[in-house]
Amino acid sequence: MMVTKWRDLTWLGLLVAVSFALASCGRKNSPPETRQSRLAWNLKTTVGAYQNIGNTDPKWDEAATNALAEFAASRAYTLSADEDWTTIIRTNCDAAVQVGCDDPLIRYLYIRFCMSQTNSPQDFADAFRSMADDMQHSSYPNIRKFYAALRTAEQLKFAAGNIRETPPEVHQYRHLAVTNLINALDEKQMPAGEAYDACRDMLAALKQNESQYKDCYSRIQKSFILKRPDESDSWLLEGLAQIDLAWFARGSGYANTVTDDQWKAFRADLASAAESLNKAWKLNPKDPRIPIEMMTVDLGQGQGRDQMELWFGRAMELDPNNYDACSSKLYYLEPKWYGSAADMLDFGRECVASPNWGGRVPLILVDAHYNICNEYADPSERTNYWKQPQVWADIKSAYDKFFELNPEAVGYYYAYALYAYRAEQWDVFNGLIQKLEPVNYAYFGGQDEFNKMVLAAKENAAMPAAAPP
Repeated sequence: MMVTKWRDLTWLGLLVAVSFALASCGRKNSPPETRQSRLAWNLKTTVGAYQNIGNTDPKWDEAATNALAEFAASRAYTLSADEDWTTIIRTNCDAAVQVGCDDPLIRYLYIRFCMSQTNSPQDFADAFRSMADDMQHSSYPNIRKFYAALRTAEQLKFAAGNIRETPPEVHQYRHLAVTNLINALDEKQMPAGEAYDACRDMLAALKQNESQYKDCYSRIQKSFILKRPDESDSWLLEGLAQIDLAWFARGSGYANTVTDDQWKAFRADLASAAESLNKAWKLNPKDPRIPIEMMTVDLGQGQGRDQMELWFGRAMELDPNNYDACSSKLYYLEPKWYGSAADMLDFGRECVASPNWGGRVPLILVDAHYNICNEYADPSERTNYWKQPQVWADIKSAYDKFFELNPEAVGYYYAYALYAYRAEQWDVFNGLIQKLEPVNYAYFGGQDEFNKMVLAAKENAAMPAAAPP
């Protein structure tokens, strides 16, 4: 069987090997001992669990173990800087499934890393549902059952489209996810970072349902936050939840529709969030996530741009590739808050020009144009926006810098191709679509729509330029 090797095939061998390969990706500011602890727990709940209670078979055990081990390392942020972990997981999962592996944990990875994006959203939903049901009836750890149920609920919601009422089946898997999460949190050996990530994902899935969110938050508070007061992750999660509670209290209406009582509750919750986040910062002033949440608090409190810039600077100092911090600042600079379209574009161009910032940060300039364009109510104005020479110049400069910094990020060719089409940059579009193999037609609105775009681009690219008057 041809599979991508990971390191060793035994759980203990993997643990020893990876302990010497701590990397700078992910939470690079976490102490090595924290990442090692997280690695050990992830290996125990993936590789160890598979070897003890999974659907093992010599035909696929090697590939399955390789995939699970690499996944555990990615969860623990212990990969080497140049490690192509997604390919390792994909090739090994595919190899295991091709020879008959039907283990639910391997199928979970297979759906997420191997299943072709050309499948319909419903195909993904069906695959997730079948896997999650088998996972729930297995003896796998609660945390693995949690993620299986949560991702299934998310995919079912996505497959349902923009309907007003959430399908009952989505609520069913969300409830299952919450139950598994609380059971997992009650296991004392669960690392605080893993608990935070799981709770954050669960609360994010419930943000459109205030009653479910509050019920889940109350249970998380008892099972995680209040039980670990010395962990910065506990106070970070508390601050994040209090920000959400503040916006629940305020409501989504215009400012002139918010009552005095709503404003009072909004400000009180934001003050509580700031207090929690400051506690988190005192416990761990090297966590770049904390300044980002403080920027969100500043957005609601309106204490002035200097305060926002203080926390933005702290976030970027800790992580020069901090796209989320830049995205938060861009939002702060929108005209509806404390800036203008000109401020947004100036900042976006700074993100491209900076010699210190990397990762996805250059694409903030693309985001700035996208957000500005979306403010136009007239569809024709939005269409014409992308055809402006200066807009395309900015889009091109952002992607040029991004691909210079991230030459392997080929998935971003999709977005770049779509912007090139909107800007009527036919030669660029034609060049980019040659790199999209196999094509995820859904990204472009379906295969028929994609074919129309390709035909239009070829026809227009073949047209000679108009003679000067």
